[in-house]
Amino acid sequence: MKKTKATATKAVPLHRSQQPKGKPTAQKKLSVKSAIVAFAVFSALIIIWQWNRSPATAPATPAGVETGTLAAVTTAPGVETATSGGEGSGLIIAAVRVSPTQPVATDPITAVVSLVGGDASVTTFTYQWKRNGQVIPEATANVLKDIPLKRRDRISVVATAFRNGASGPPAESQIVFIHGLPPTLEMKILTPKIRLGEPFEIQLITAAASDSDKVVYSLISPFVEGMTIDGYTGKIIWTPPRVFKGKLLFGATVADTDGNKTTRVFELDMGTEPGP
Repeated sequence: MKKTKATATKAVPLHRSQQPKGKPTAQKKLSVKSAIVAFAVFSALIIIWQWNRSPATAPATPAGVETGTLAAVTTAPGVETATSGGEGSGLIIAAVRVSPTQPVATDPITAVVSLVGGDASVTTFTYQWKRNGQVIPEATANVLKDIPLKRRDRISVVATAFRNGASGPPAESQIVFIHGLPPTLEMKILTPKIRLGEPFEIQLITAAASDSDKVVYSLISPFVEGMTIDGYTGKIIWTPPRVFKGKLLFGATVADTDGNKTTRVFELDMGTEPGP
């Protein structure tokens, strides 16, 4: 009996050209499609992110239209409001000044108006004065006077130009503050007679404006040897060091918190008597 010899079958690799076709091509197409989808999604995310970051854009202004805030102008019946061109260009107020710049309550206060262009001599102006931001109904002239004012009142004036039935935009002056009236200064002798070697007292008296906070006194030229003053009370103390002949002169001043100052030169009659 013959022995059957088992023969092992050897696997022979196929050449690349002999491998089955179709599967690798499908996988390649799937990879390209996935890349396109991923790129589209990424692009959409970038667009959405940029959209959320962009500030809101104001609508475009039509050509020929100026932007800005205009002051309200009240005109009389039949009076047109001037524009920036033509006749109205000469009704634009450049500045409104108030004089004096540091008035006291009794000063007449004048408004001085200057125009950007045009002839001010043929232009009519209207005025409206204000006190502490409130209109003073009866104050409509270019000079503010005969109006009760007090220290620290804030005063301003609004001016408007008119010509040939047209009016320009109103303009307001800067605010000025009302200052107190200058203080007065008088002297009162407290010691009946001047005696050598003894203190001699004098009291300076002021009638400062009732609404002033305080005043300060001081001695000025001509000075007297040995004379001193209390700056807050105005009391002078002097001890004559020797006999003086004739009239003795000394200077004094008083100033308020607004900077108003009054200065006087006083004289003493040196009818001295010897001390005890």
